[in-house]
Amino acid sequence: MPAHYALSDAAIVLVTIFAGNMLWRNDRILPAFAMACFGVAAFIGVVRFGGGLQVELAALHAGASQGLGLAGALAIFCTYLFRPNDRHRIWTIAVILCVATTTLLFARPLIGPFFILALAIAFVVSIARPIPARSCWLVPVACAVMLANTLFIRRAAWLDESVAWHAYHVVIALALAALAQGLMPVARTVR
Repeated sequence: MPAHYALSDAAIVLVTIFAGNMLWRNDRILPAFAMACFGVAAFIGVVRFGGGLQVELAALHAGASQGLGLAGALAIFCTYLFRPNDRHRIWTIAVILCVATTTLLFARPLIGPFFILALAIAFVVSIARPIPARSCWLVPVACAVMLANTLFIRRAAWLDESVAWHAYHVVIALALAALAQGLMPVARTVR
């Protein structure tokens, strides 16, 4: 795989750095954790392709993309399950990492269905129980875009492999940016 594959992974890394920092500063810990998961997986891709380590890091990149992608989707889902200011966030993150790691190690074929299920539930719950945010409508849109991206772009037979790769990662970066914007709290006004 050529080095240019690192470019679209780098887009995800940049989005997750800025979005994760923005979410963290606004006490949106679970979504910030989700950004970190997607960002770490993409960073491994940047090192893999940018550093010419396609073969050496192939297994690590695949495992991180699947495991951390599932952890990120579960964190988005748990944001709505437990609400942003839940005091048990560290335990929630620990359980998310345990579920993702266990699935990766012992039930790898279920990662894709679990990822899709977590995003689908997040889509429905973000509509049914929106979190007070500036643009809360962006969350279901971002979840729907990530779902469609996973189902129709990731391994699209109608696209060239490199086009599908770049399109998939650029759409993830855009969806993560929309998700972060949709989860930003409403600015408080001082009277």
